[in-house]
Amino acid sequence: MESYEFLYVYSLVQDYLKHVCWEAQPDAAPSKVAQVLRKVASSLQEEVEENIRPFWGSMTISSVNEASGIFSRVMEQEFADGNTNWGRILTIFVFGGILTKKLQQHGVPLTRENTEQISHFITDYIINTKATWINENGGWDNGFVAKFEDNSPWLSFHYVKTKIMAAFSFFSQYY
Repeated sequence: MESYEFLYVYSLVQDYLKHVCWEAQPDAAPSKVAQVLRKVASSLQEEVEENIRPFWGSMTISSVNEASGIFSRVMEQEFADGNTNWGRILTIFVFGGILTKKLQQHGVPLTRENTEQISHFITDYIINTKATWINENGGWDNGFVAKFEDNSPWLSFHYVKTKIMAAFSFFSQYY
């Protein structure tokens, strides 16, 4: 049985993926955290998608299992230096959204089962590797929301975008 923490993060991941992948917008965000995540991550995701088009355009992802492997390798590279911050936590959601849209573009239907599998591997990564850091840094409400609710943190987007670009550059060498 999944823990409350797992279910909470899983619901954030599912809400975010629905927000960025479906043309018909889902209902209002279920929480303040989800609302801030939608706003900040989807804005950054649009910019990153445009910037990675040269690396990403010719790559085909044909299954959820393939997407899971790509996600794991990119996250390993993203966090290889051992540093974690809220911007990097944000990159987990952004990259998950980008992968999900890429699957959709290549004809993999975003059925309930596929969306649950994608949400599960993203949530597993967050819970297994970042949950302690998240809890030690204010949690979702007092850490994440406090960091991104104001407009001032938008200045850190350049850093986040740079990190995502570096991870894609690394990844593109192998595919």
